[in-house]
Amino acid sequence: MLKKIDDLLETCENWIMVGTGITVCLLIFISAMMRYIIKVDFYRYEEIVLFCAFWLYFMGSSVAAKKGTHINANMMSMFCHNRTVLASSELLKTLVSLVVCIIATVWCWNYVLWSFQMGAKSNVFKLPNVIAQIPMFISFFLWTLYLIRDILKNLKELKAAVRGEEGA
Repeated sequence: MLKKIDDLLETCENWIMVGTGITVCLLIFISAMMRYIIKVDFYRYEEIVLFCAFWLYFMGSSVAAKKGTHINANMMSMFCHNRTVLASSELLKTLVSLVVCIIATVWCWNYVLWSFQMGAKSNVFKLPNVIAQIPMFISFFLWTLYLIRDILKNLKELKAAVRGEEGA
């Protein structure tokens, strides 16, 4: 059941990334063509690009968190080869990341609620600002779930490392 939900979620994220990526590219291309070939400015398209870019960026970040392909500056393995120390540092890093991510998730939730209650709208097309803010909350919420998954994985790796060193 969880696997099906996870697969459906990843499919939705991928479709959102493809759709918003194509939209951003097309809008910028159309604007450039209109400006330099037709000599007409395509004003106000930037607002739609910005809304799409938020969805593209934050869905991409949640997929990167799921797959572990986000930017990482972990240099512990360069200086230490002890499996227990490496597994412990990975667990600590993931725990700190989880705390920060929970704080960001709560902040984003409050931000989305506040913006929704205020009825904030974009300047040009008067679109609700929450359209661009919801992906932030979704992304941080998904990161939180993935970090919980990673903590469980880190605990297994730490147990295996401790067992391996006890047997040596």
